[in-house]
Amino acid sequence: MSVIGILEKGYADTYPEVVFDNSLVKGVYAKSKVSYQGRSWVENLNHHLLVSDTLFFTPGNALSLQYKSALEGEWQVDLQYSRQKLNYQIERSDHLVLKLFIKSENTTAHHLPKISVQQKDSETNELELASYIKNFDYNKWIDVRIPIADLKNLHVKESITGLRFTQNRAGDGTHHLFIDQVEFLSKSVSRVKLSSPAILSSAIAYDKQVRLQWQLPLTPSIRYIKIYRSEDNKVFKGVGIRPVSMQGCLDYVPDLNKTYYYKIAWVDYNYEESPFSEVKEVKTKKLDETGLLDLVQEAHVNYFAENYDINSGMYLPFRMKERAVVSVKESGNAILSLIVGVEKERINRSLALNRISRMVYFLTKAQHHLGIFPAYFDGRTGLPEHRNNEATYDVLATSSMIEALLVARQYFSKDDDIEADLRKRITTLWENIKWNELVADGYNDVLVEKIAMAGLTEHYPTLGGINESINAYLLAMSSPKYAIPLSAYENGIKNIDLTYSSDYNKMDSLAKDTISTLMRSFRFAVDPLRNRPTDMANRVSIFQDTILYGERLLFGFSGSTLLNLYKPFFTIDPKLLRDKNVNYEQALRNYIQVRKRRDNEIGVGSTSSDIWGFYQRMDSVGSYRINPAIAPSSMFILNEEGKKAVLALYDNYGENFFTEYGFRAWLDLRNNDVSDEYFATNQAAITVCIENARSGLIWNLYKEIPEIKALLTKLFGTAE
Repeated sequence: MSVIGILEKGYADTYPEVVFDNSLVKGVYAKSKVSYQGRSWVENLNHHLLVSDTLFFTPGNALSLQYKSALEGEWQVDLQYSRQKLNYQIERSDHLVLKLFIKSENTTAHHLPKISVQQKDSETNELELASYIKNFDYNKWIDVRIPIADLKNLHVKESITGLRFTQNRAGDGTHHLFIDQVEFLSKSVSRVKLSSPAILSSAIAYDKQVRLQWQLPLTPSIRYIKIYRSEDNKVFKGVGIRPVSMQGCLDYVPDLNKTYYYKIAWVDYNYEESPFSEVKEVKTKKLDETGLLDLVQEAHVNYFAENYDINSGMYLPFRMKERAVVSVKESGNAILSLIVGVEKERINRSLALNRISRMVYFLTKAQHHLGIFPAYFDGRTGLPEHRNNEATYDVLATSSMIEALLVARQYFSKDDDIEADLRKRITTLWENIKWNELVADGYNDVLVEKIAMAGLTEHYPTLGGINESINAYLLAMSSPKYAIPLSAYENGIKNIDLTYSSDYNKMDSLAKDTISTLMRSFRFAVDPLRNRPTDMANRVSIFQDTILYGERLLFGFSGSTLLNLYKPFFTIDPKLLRDKNVNYEQALRNYIQVRKRRDNEIGVGSTSSDIWGFYQRMDSVGSYRINPAIAPSSMFILNEEGKKAVLALYDNYGENFFTEYGFRAWLDLRNNDVSDEYFATNQAAITVCIENARSGLIWNLYKEIPEIKALLTKLFGTAE
């Protein structure tokens, strides 16, 4: 069966403490692993648990666990913690909570499985589920609450990797359970009763997507928003839940030109519901190509509109209990996306202005070295979040942020005091960077990737190549106070550091993000450069003229993601780089054509040639996943190819692959799986590249930055 027919409607983009709430894929839960031996048995499909979309505790599905426990046998089922960007850390005061439905009436308490918690290098003792059930019953949902204190060998500050259900006592016959809403909950959650009706502000149809928006009160006992839909305004069915971090959502409906009715309820920590909101009526209608592109852009902008730290205004990649880790680089992408949102009239100008101003205030007071910021901060304290216990400051992350702020300085050009003050503060941050001190040993025109904290003498790789290094070098050469020589265009951009020849750095950025963050998050992230050189950088030319799939590849073919090639051109129109030796437009076209031809030839589980852009998972299986940013974002240079990819992904897989935050991080067509997360670089690439293809908005703002404009004239002369 194809993924088109198996994507499930109900789901919840939820909290990091939730192990399972819904399978995004109908039929099986891909984040489960089933094994058994001897005379024991567990129902499975390709070693995954089946899911039920007719019986569930929270919409739209629950896990189906059907098993036989034989005396001469064993079985186990693992529920893997699926959040790639953050692993959850348990507190001893927490409870492990799940909902259990016992369908088989031959099942006694002793037949229920045992449960344990898995961590990276350890597993807790096994506890019997039956010991934590107060009222054992059949054919009803039972609440199971296990104090974490009962779990032995648990390392509190170490991330969990999953839960394991195992065979308990043997017995005759087959047992059938349903499991839903598996999560860790704090003992001190609010218990205030939800007595006021929920408020559904609006319901607007966009093709088969209905955008719902609500007004959420500051009531601490609200945990979820539950969405109900009806086709006759009489019988309403629960179709999804959303966490309180969200201000609205998209609901995918079956039919066009049909009237639907919606209402919502607030849900507390005991899953008791508030009174319903008023009903909203909406009629779906088919969108034209322009409308669909607008919808896609709006959803990706919405990702940045909602995922931010309230204190600093910065982009928030991880939702954590104890601190708010914010990303400097991706905050730059957020700024570009917010500007697109304002221009498309999807975001209020004053809202975006306030958010960007808050970022600038935060960075003005933040810790830096030579004007360079670390890659991550704690948004609440303003202190750096250093990886690998290394106190480093990130040149590329800072470049991304400063470049986006300079674009914002161009965009917010009104004469009023607020916008004038923003421009002034941005200029101060920009002028504060001492680019001439960010160079490698023995060079005055070659930038380093990172710098160490003052007083340390660590050495880091140099920047170069057709990637984000271009943006950093153009900023460094155009600096008002601390510019590096113009020779950096040839010596810096057109040479790369051999340190980057490692296998890790050839990996797709999505895979790198996943692997790094799975390595126990920030404090224990993988460091591919542990054996970095301490002498002068070993640099070689970027030019490796190659022919593949009938096209000339000027810089060779490394196998890395096309997103690395796209990133410089979020802001830089390739026409601006009027290099006599490199036609950047043609080079980009060739690389995109080669990648599309390669993907089409290998095949990624789709019969449509418009669906391409995969990266290979770095595991022994070697399965392939679509990265949805690669093909749609190519619109900026190959308009028709990129546009066809956007529409093909939406039309074929939009039901669950496309949400209120845009396309999810990946789609696995071979294994019928879809990510439950998003990646900021993907969301920004789709937003910005499509807009540059349609209006040139970000390109036009960038090329009018006075310092950049003057630099381009110095490098390439006046445009003809």
